[in-house]
Amino acid sequence: MATSTRRRALGALVSLALFLAALWVLRGELRAHTAAAVLRELLSLPRSSLALSLACTALGYLALTGHDVVALRHLGRSIPYRRVAFASFIAFAFANNLPLSIVTGATVRLRLYGDRGLSAAETAELVGFNTITYLVGLLACAGIAVTFQPALAPGFLRLPLHSGRPIGVVVLAVVLAYLVWSAGRRRPLRLGGRALAPPTLPEALAQILVSSLDWVLSGLALYCLLPRPLPFLSFFVVFLLAQLAALIAQVPGGLGIIEAVVVWALGPGAGAAAVAGAVLAYRAIYFVLPLVLATVLWGGREMVRWRSRRRA
Repeated sequence: MATSTRRRALGALVSLALFLAALWVLRGELRAHTAAAVLRELLSLPRSSLALSLACTALGYLALTGHDVVALRHLGRSIPYRRVAFASFIAFAFANNLPLSIVTGATVRLRLYGDRGLSAAETAELVGFNTITYLVGLLACAGIAVTFQPALAPGFLRLPLHSGRPIGVVVLAVVLAYLVWSAGRRRPLRLGGRALAPPTLPEALAQILVSSLDWVLSGLALYCLLPRPLPFLSFFVVFLLAQLAALIAQVPGGLGIIEAVVVWALGPGAGAAAVAGAVLAYRAIYFVLPLVLATVLWGGREMVRWRSRRRA
């Protein structure tokens, strides 16, 4: 118990340190710009760009529902899609913004899928399966982006390489190994002390497809807002690196981490204030707006349940 407490405390300290480091980077990148300048850039974003970002966000959260669809099929559970979409949207909107995202997502799903007979153990397996889906899609997208846009990675990541293609090939090899393991189905995968039944090859392919679609759409939601868009694959490398940094930092919603990496990488070419305004708009559209909607839906559902119990 003491070891577990120390580990959690150490994790919290690391997250805090990374968050403060991100703020320091942002301060350095924006030192020549006032808050008013960033706000002007934010308010001057074209309506067409905002509309495209909103559309990509809606499609992205629709793609996220595929995580639960594939996981439930893996568990042998059949739940109507409208219920899956409702539960998945709320769970992901909360998990993307609140601390302890895995626990938050599991709690929401247990509450919403419990009515359909899903047990706590099955919910934990579903969340573990979703975590693998999230990671394997991230690896697939990163591998493809770095392989086909290799020139950016070494200079940006300060690596002693002339090309990032070897990194991309290695990452894609890991994804291929996952597919081979899924086809062989030899040993279960252990995640967080739990043994997860290996997916079938079609399930593994579906995992990569839905997760990659989610990553591309979430990236496009920001790409539409940039002042002078660079080639998408070049941007996508930066975007995925920001998401990876946020994943390591374990800061809710990657707050400050995503902003720091994107402004640091793209600010010199596109203007730090303009990029900061775009990222703030992205934060509002992709994170805050779905959270508000999910809170309303959750509150409405709980109110209906409460009234039903009162009548009963």
